[in-house]
Amino acid sequence: MELTKEDESEIRMILDDYIRLWMEGQAQACADLYDVDGDALAVDGTFLQGRDAIKQYYDTVMSGKYSGFAVRNLEITGLRALGAGLALLDATWEVYAVSEDGFGTPVKASLVVTHTNGVWQIAACRLMVPVQVGN
Repeated sequence: MELTKEDESEIRMILDDYIRLWMEGQAQACADLYDVDGDALAVDGTFLQGRDAIKQYYDTVMSGKYSGFAVRNLEITGLRALGAGLALLDATWEVYAVSEDGFGTPVKASLVVTHTNGVWQIAACRLMVPVQVGN
């Protein structure tokens, strides 16, 4: 199965919306991008199951340790169908803290998205920060 151009556009918009809503601190709207049973593995290692848990986590971190973070250099590195109504979106971006000047922390993400009732939603999100390993 291949994704239509419309599917690709709608899936890319999920990530654009996610990043915008995250930077705006809109926890509920960000969590609403997930399927009701969706899950997430956050960069701090927290595993979240279900939209309510994701919303609660976002409420906490968006007004706490991740408050005011900005995202730059968003790049979708892959998008492919996994089956009917199922796709994988891979992306990278940099996160800048309010106090940081010119240094971004790289983030890599994989999102499994599903098409249900005419809407694409996040079924699973895996975020990671690459570990710097010495020679």
